[in-house]
Amino acid sequence: MRKIFYYLFFPILYILSFVYRLLFLLDRLRKKKSTLSNAIVISVGNFSVGGTGKTPFTLELANLLKIFFSDTPILILSRGYGSKTANSTRVTTQSLPEEVGDEPLLLKRNLPFAEIYIGRDRQSSYLKYRKEILSDDSKAVFVLLDDGFQTHKIHRDLDIVLLDCTRIKKDNFLLPAGRLRESYNSSARADMIIASKYSQQYDGDLISWIKKYRPNQVLKFSMTPVDLKCVWSESKSVALDTIKNKKVLAFTGLGNPNPFFEDIASLHPKELTRKPYLDHYSYRAKDLEELRKNIGEIDYLVCTEKDAVKLQTLAAPKFPEKFLFLKISPSLENKEILIEQIRGQLVNR
Repeated sequence: MRKIFYYLFFPILYILSFVYRLLFLLDRLRKKKSTLSNAIVISVGNFSVGGTGKTPFTLELANLLKIFFSDTPILILSRGYGSKTANSTRVTTQSLPEEVGDEPLLLKRNLPFAEIYIGRDRQSSYLKYRKEILSDDSKAVFVLLDDGFQTHKIHRDLDIVLLDCTRIKKDNFLLPAGRLRESYNSSARADMIIASKYSQQYDGDLISWIKKYRPNQVLKFSMTPVDLKCVWSESKSVALDTIKNKKVLAFTGLGNPNPFFEDIASLHPKELTRKPYLDHYSYRAKDLEELRKNIGEIDYLVCTEKDAVKLQTLAAPKFPEKFLFLKISPSLENKEILIEQIRGQLVNR
C-alpha cells in the first residue's frame, strides 16, 4: 500500500524535492560558519537519511584517535535524535535513551574515554563541555561532529561522508521524493568518502560511482558479526553458530534494516522471520510482549545493539535468554590514510 501511494504522489514529491534543494542552498548561503576554539573538528555525515553505518564508523574513528593520539581528548557532539531535550546535555553510561537518544547512549557505553554531549545548538554544547570538563582553554580537543555534513553553522577541519554501498543504485532522488539529503555531486565538498557496509559484491557499483563523481578520497568500511549477546545480560555472550539451524525472528528499528537481516541470514538459521520497525523506534512494554509471544514457535529473537539499548529500559520478559543482539566488529581499510590526514591537522595547529 505504501508503494502504491508513493508512486501515485511521486510527481508532487519530485517537484517538492526541488523546493527542498533550494531551501537547503539558501540555508548554506545565509549561515556564517563559526569556529570552535582550539578544536580539531571532524564531521561524520552522510548523503542519505537513516541506516548508513554512521554510528559504527564513529566508534571506529574514536578508537583510532584514542590509539594514535592518546594525549588529545575526544568530544562527540550530537543533536541527540529522539531525545526529550533540545538543551545541551552531557551523556553518561547511566543516561536513558529517551533522555539523550539511542545512538549517543550506545556511543558512550562503548567509548568510556570520550565525552558526549547532545543538544540542538552544538556550539553551546561545546562551550558547556569546556566549562564542565576541560577548563584548560589552551588544550586542543578532537570534536567529532555527528551527522555534520549538512550542518552549515560550524567550520570543519575534516569532512568525512558515508556512502551506503548497499543503496548506491537505489538512492537517486532528494527528499521528499527519495532518501537523499544532498545529491552525490556534493561529494566534491567532502575530504573523504567512506564506502560503508562494503563487501566485494558492491565493487562494480562503487567503481562506477567513483568514476562518475570523482571524490577526493575513498576508503572502504565493513562490519563483521563477531558474537551474540543477551539483551538483559551483556556479559553473557554466545557463539554465532548458536542460531544455526534454529528458528529465528530478527527485528530492528533501523533506517536500512536489510543489511542486518542479511547478516542474520548468513548465520544459516533454519527459518528466519524479519520484522522491521521504524528508524529509532522506541519500544514499549506491549511491543516486548508481542515479541515474547513468539517464543515457543521461535527459538531466538535477535536485534541490533541499538535496539538493545532501548529494550534494556524495559523489564526483562519471561525467557530473557531468548533475546539476543548481534555484536559487530568494524574494519576500515587503509586507515593510515585517515590517520595521516588527522595528524596533518594537529601539526598545523
